[in-house]
Amino acid sequence: MSIRVPIMVRSVRGIADSTVPTQALIEQGTFRSIEVLRAIAALWVLAAHCMIWGGWYGLPLPSAKFAVDLFMMISGFLMVANADARQDEPLIGARNRWIFWARRFFRLAPAYYLSLALAVVAAPLFLSGYANLRAASPQQWMHDFANDPAQIEYSVTNVLMHVSFLFGLVPQWSASTMLPDWSLGLEMQFYVAFPALLLVLNRRGAGALVAIGVGVGVAILSTQITGFIYPTLLPLSLHHFLAGMLICRARGPGLAAGAIGLAALGGSPVPPLIAAGMLVMLHFEDIGRLPAMVSSRLVRFGSDCSYSVYLFHGFFISGFGFMLALP
Repeated sequence: MSIRVPIMVRSVRGIADSTVPTQALIEQGTFRSIEVLRAIAALWVLAAHCMIWGGWYGLPLPSAKFAVDLFMMISGFLMVANADARQDEPLIGARNRWIFWARRFFRLAPAYYLSLALAVVAAPLFLSGYANLRAASPQQWMHDFANDPAQIEYSVTNVLMHVSFLFGLVPQWSASTMLPDWSLGLEMQFYVAFPALLLVLNRRGAGALVAIGVGVGVAILSTQITGFIYPTLLPLSLHHFLAGMLICRARGPGLAAGAIGLAALGGSPVPPLIAAGMLVMLHFEDIGRLPAMVSSRLVRFGSDCSYSVYLFHGFFISGFGFMLALP
């Protein structure tokens, strides 16, 4: 199944036709370049985690956290593309905002709740598998406390914090399940903030969005928020979502530079390279120059499975660890 946005040929209220994101692609209803990027991000996370837990993370593959940054940019991009195609959602009326949030919730929550239930029910096996992998490479994990299964307890409070998606707001619960769920809390926070951010983009322009990203970044540095193992609090990762939003509207060098600049706020050279790659791929898709392989069934399958791969690959890694203890 292709990544689709609702087909709507009318202009978005208050936005000139020339700035509607990849208008030809919206009318076509697909984003092949986003499909391939999403498949790459899922494969990136899977490969990196297999190498890390296998004890041979020596290849020049950037951290899996950068793949999550890519997922965030994709999310920002698709939220703007969908909002521009749906004139009634999420900005016009409270009812439409609730519909928007309900759609987003039910896209993420069911599969996540299943993975959380599996982790809780199979906790002895799930956690022992990771413990065996750590024991097989003790030097690698000597100073690591963030991924220690011995610290995990699926208490009622822990589970409720994750069911409610509030865990990302509190350092104590931001990495307390051994699941790769830290980005899901971020997604939910972004969905809550998105209508306001889109309103700023539509009424005040891209410069205001860049100013928000920079302002939040400066505030984070000045207040020195600490205690989060992963950047699960939205202000810590907002710039990646904002970069994706600008990429969706980028029709010239100014907005493209703004998107790349926002992606660079974290200080690493990888996210701005990712943002630049997204811009290039979308440009070539817009002019019909993407390679034919991008539309292959394999890419579509990888894109369709990306969320499942991201959520459930940890169970397979743990399973291999569990087998290490078998006679």
